[in-house]
Amino acid sequence: MLDIMTRNDFGALLTPIHKKIFFDSYNEVEKKYPLFFKVDTMTKKDQTYPHLGAFGLWSQNQEGNSFNESDFEQGEIASFEAKRFDNSYRVTWELMQDDQYGVMRGIGKGGSAQGLGRSLRATEETSAANVIKNGFTNVGYDGKPLFATDHPLISSSAKVSNVLNLPLTDENLKKALTMMSTQVDEADVFIAASAKQLVVCPELEFQAKAIVNSILQSGTDYNDVNTVPNLKIVVDPYLSDPTGATRIWFIQDTTIDNLLFLRREAPIFDSERLEGKMDYRMFGYTRYDVGYCDWRGLVGSKGTQEEIVVPGVLGTLTIQVAAGSDATHTKVTSVTGQGTGTLKYKVGADVTKPSLNDADTGYTALTQNTDITVTSGDKIVVVESVEGKIKKSSEVTNVVVGA
Repeated sequence: MLDIMTRNDFGALLTPIHKKIFFDSYNEVEKKYPLFFKVDTMTKKDQTYPHLGAFGLWSQNQEGNSFNESDFEQGEIASFEAKRFDNSYRVTWELMQDDQYGVMRGIGKGGSAQGLGRSLRATEETSAANVIKNGFTNVGYDGKPLFATDHPLISSSAKVSNVLNLPLTDENLKKALTMMSTQVDEADVFIAASAKQLVVCPELEFQAKAIVNSILQSGTDYNDVNTVPNLKIVVDPYLSDPTGATRIWFIQDTTIDNLLFLRREAPIFDSERLEGKMDYRMFGYTRYDVGYCDWRGLVGSKGTQEEIVVPGVLGTLTIQVAAGSDATHTKVTSVTGQGTGTLKYKVGADVTKPSLNDADTGYTALTQNTDITVTSGDKIVVVESVEGKIKKSSEVTNVVVGA
């Protein structure tokens, strides 16, 4: 004999229907973030990942001597705190009776089990993607962003970069791969990091596939074999930037724990009767945190050409030189890589590339596309000067003269 649904029990009878639809919708498509975040369980509300110093290279010793000994230094701590996420909607007795909104199919006025499940999935995806999108600006456990030019080391005075803000090309991907292969531990010792996958925003999906999957080198007219390793490509739509200001891509060594999605309580779906009413609230609830515990095993780019100043390193300028108006003149037609300083040049038969912070004495202010007097066989170098000190330089280049 069928049970008759009453005002007192309709919420209990509806809950299993809505619960099934909630979880079916939450799991209806593959989640992207578990492909590059390690998903794990928090054992308490707060979870920490302390960083310790590392052993340097072993020192040679003599027979009979005491053992060499090293001390571990305490570093910074990466911290995670479980955060609560929830949402709900109401189902009324009248709504169920009239079935105006398909209540028995899991739909409720002003919200639905299906929508609630999908919005939780989108919330988790957005939380994870924001770790990457904000990873070029927001400061992390070591006082630097996730992607930075100057990560400090606990047991060394060296600074390490894992960012190059360049568009995704065959050449730039190789630069990123090289940067990762030279990553070091806290004692500035190589850790043999090796990229396993390339993660991109959707705007770069086909470009990434062309670079990685081409038989020949992508983006050139040469017949060189493609030497980019067979990286797994992960396309995350939540990394998209509708403004076009960024086109994020990064490579990852997935054998290194870096990006973490830590769940304290798995999603639940349930209902409760509202006090003094015949209405029921259907609700979903979960607790998690998402972030990173290490920058190693990651090299990232915002995907746009941007000046990156590495402390203690002479910056780079790229110049184009063309023939001047006659056989005694040349001109510089373009300079890329300029920051806020002043462009200057020097010509001569024995011109050399300067060092960082050399005085700009002997250099002349550059006006592009203007004749520069030279002698056949001269060379030219262009620099960027800030307060009389050279901060960037081009390579020494042969001049080109007119007829």
